[in-house]
Amino acid sequence: MAHAHQGNFRRGRLRSPRALISYFLLTGFGAAAIAFGCTGEGEARAEAALPSLWGDQANAELAEGVQQASYDPRQSLAPLVKQVGPAVISVRTSQAPRRGGVDLRMFPFGQPGQGTPAPEGVGSGFIISADGLAVTNHHVIKNAERIEVKLSDGRVHRASVLGSDPYTDLALLKLEGASGLQAVPLGSSGDLQVGDWVLALGSPMGLEQTATIGIISAKGRGSLGLYQNSYIDFIQTDAAISPGNSGGPLFNLKGEVIGINTAIHAYGRGIGFSVPVDQAKNVVEQLKKTGKVVRGWLGISGRDVEPAVGANTKPGAIVGQVHGGTPAAAAGLRAQDRITAVNGVAIESFADLRGRIAERKPGETVVFTLDRDGRSKTLNVKLGELPDERTLAGLGRGASPFGGDGGRGGSGQDLFKKGKPRLGVEVNERDGRLAISSVSPDSLAAQLRLRPGDVIESINGQDIRATEDVARALSRDRHRVEVTVKRGSTTHTAVMDRR
Repeated sequence: MAHAHQGNFRRGRLRSPRALISYFLLTGFGAAAIAFGCTGEGEARAEAALPSLWGDQANAELAEGVQQASYDPRQSLAPLVKQVGPAVISVRTSQAPRRGGVDLRMFPFGQPGQGTPAPEGVGSGFIISADGLAVTNHHVIKNAERIEVKLSDGRVHRASVLGSDPYTDLALLKLEGASGLQAVPLGSSGDLQVGDWVLALGSPMGLEQTATIGIISAKGRGSLGLYQNSYIDFIQTDAAISPGNSGGPLFNLKGEVIGINTAIHAYGRGIGFSVPVDQAKNVVEQLKKTGKVVRGWLGISGRDVEPAVGANTKPGAIVGQVHGGTPAAAAGLRAQDRITAVNGVAIESFADLRGRIAERKPGETVVFTLDRDGRSKTLNVKLGELPDERTLAGLGRGASPFGGDGGRGGSGQDLFKKGKPRLGVEVNERDGRLAISSVSPDSLAAQLRLRPGDVIESINGQDIRATEDVARALSRDRHRVEVTVKRGSTTHTAVMDRR
C-alpha cells in the first residue's frame, strides 16, 4: 500500500525536549520528569503459552470486577479511578551510564558508583493480565537497554519486550517475577461516539497516577502524518494528556480501556490522540504469540474520493497506481478503480482501505467491490504479505522524478535558496501529462497539498508536458509558485507566495 507522509504533528508525540531537564531537576521533579517519550526495544521474548487476552471469560470477569464499583459520574469519578488505578503503570527506560552533566542521586533507580544506567525517559502503560503482561507505546521502549515498571503501590519490576510494532506504535511488555496483578478489561472503540466521556490515567511530566477527564472529540483521524507507513486511525480527545502519558490507557466510564494515549498536537491545547483499542487487540495478540505483526498487502497507491463542487460525495478509495508483480496486479486492479467495499463492508477512504487490508492475513482471499468506468464490478484478490520498508521503497522507482534528487530533496524553503528548483514528487506519464505517484514529506509539493493521482497541467502559467518543463517553470518566479492540477473531475490551483 502507499506510504503515509509525515507532517507537522511529529513534534507532538508525547516526548519532552531536553531543554526541560535542568528546569525539572531544579524544581524537584527529579528523574521522573526528565524525558518522556522514550527509548529502547528489549530483545527478550517469553515463549511460554499465554492465554487469550480478549473476548473470553477472563476479559468478561475483569469487566465485571471493574463495573462492581458503583458510582454516579455526575458527582465524582473517584470510585472509577480507585478501581482501575492499580492496573496503570509508569514505564521508565534507560541507556548506558553517563558521566557528568546529571547527578545520578536525582534518579530513584540508581546511585553514583552503582553502575545503574541513568534513566532516559518516562512513559505509561497498563496491565492486561495477572501474570504481568502490559501494553505501552513502541516509542516509549525503542532502543532501551533497561526497562523498569513501577506499580501504583510503589513496587518496581524489571520488564522485557515481548514484541513491538512501529506501524501502530504499540509494544507488549512482560514484568519479571509478577503474579496476582490487577488487570483492566478492554472495551470496544468501535462503539464510541463523539461526545462520550473518557478518563485518561498515566504519568504526564513524570507525575504518576494522574487522572484527567474529557470527551471523544473525533474518530477516524488517520495517522496524521506522525508515522511512516502507519496503520493507526487515531481517536481524538480533549482529556489532558502530556509528555509522559505515552502508552497510558484511555478509559470509558465503565472502566474499560478504549484507547492507548500516544500523541499530542504540537501547537494545540486540548488536542490529544489515542490508538483505538480495537486496533490494539489484533496487534497485541500477534505480539504475544510471535513477537511481531504480519499484515496483508495489496501493492497499490491511491487517494480518497473528492467530489466536484456541488456534487454528492461518493465513498470509496481511488487506486492511483498498481505496482507490477503485486497481488493487486495479479487480481486485475487498475488505476482509477474506485474501491467501495471489501467483503461487503463499505470503504470510506483510502486510509480505511489500508487498515482493512492490513488486518487480514497473507494468503487470505478477499472480495473487492469497485466502480470501473461507471460500472460496478467485483474482484477476488489473494493478499500477499506486507514487505519490509526497503522493498516498499523500491516500488515504483522507475517513475520519473521532478528535479535532480530523485524527487526527495528540498523543502519549499530551500527550493529558493539552491540552484535546482524541485517539486518533491515522483510521476508517471499519462495521456501526455504527468500524473503524481508519490509526494515526498516536507517537500514543496507537500506544502502545496498535492496528492498522488493529481495530474499536473501547469506551473507558474507554463504548460507541463514533460519533466524538463518543471524546473524551467519553477525558475520563472522564485518568489511565487502556482501549480494547477486535475484531480478527478475537478481542477485545483495551489499557490505559495514567498515574498
